[in-house]
Amino acid sequence: MSGSATILFVLAVLWCLLWTTKASRGWGLPLVLCAFGAGQWYLVESGFYRDTEAIPPPQLAIVAPMVLALVAAFILPAGRRWLGNADITALTALHVLRVPVELVLHEAYLDHLVPRSMTYSGHNFDIATGLSAAFLTAWMLSRRKPGKAVLVAWNLGGLVLLGIVVVTAIFSIPSSVQRWAFEQPNVLVIGTPGVLLPAMLVPAVLWAHFTALYQLLGRPLKRSS
Repeated sequence: MSGSATILFVLAVLWCLLWTTKASRGWGLPLVLCAFGAGQWYLVESGFYRDTEAIPPPQLAIVAPMVLALVAAFILPAGRRWLGNADITALTALHVLRVPVELVLHEAYLDHLVPRSMTYSGHNFDIATGLSAAFLTAWMLSRRKPGKAVLVAWNLGGLVLLGIVVVTAIFSIPSSVQRWAFEQPNVLVIGTPGVLLPAMLVPAVLWAHFTALYQLLGRPLKRSS
């Protein structure tokens, strides 16, 4: 990863920690993300993800634990109370990190670390979510706030764009389930510091989308305090 890409990546991680703290109203989630990121960093350095033939592929361990934790948060009553107490404006601001992430992915493509399909030169348009998140956050802080329908549509659209790049990334990683990009696979996320992308940043934005939708569709909307 180039020097400029590393700086952008560090800024994205710091933005993630700042706004998950504000959105969740505490340090619990950021600390969990840091602990999981540190664990994934260790696994990368130990060579755990070098096995490209094993079934099930060890590479699934990069995202599976955090996805299961997210599911548990929605199932458990205490988890749902925690989700319902999140600050929806901060949840939206969190997504701005997707702008530097997309710039990092483009640099990674030029350095042959990810396939073109994972960048905005291919079919990853997730940068639109990051750019629109800045506009939407400002709108939410204004006197004339966006309606519920706008917020629901935006979060659903963001989930779709996130899902496209996540699926592309998973099936481009050198593993027993790789289906695409054999000429230039996704090796960014099985190295350091790139592993923090699926270990910390993707779970954070996934949590932010689902939490916002839970508040918007499952219970009365709580405004920022």
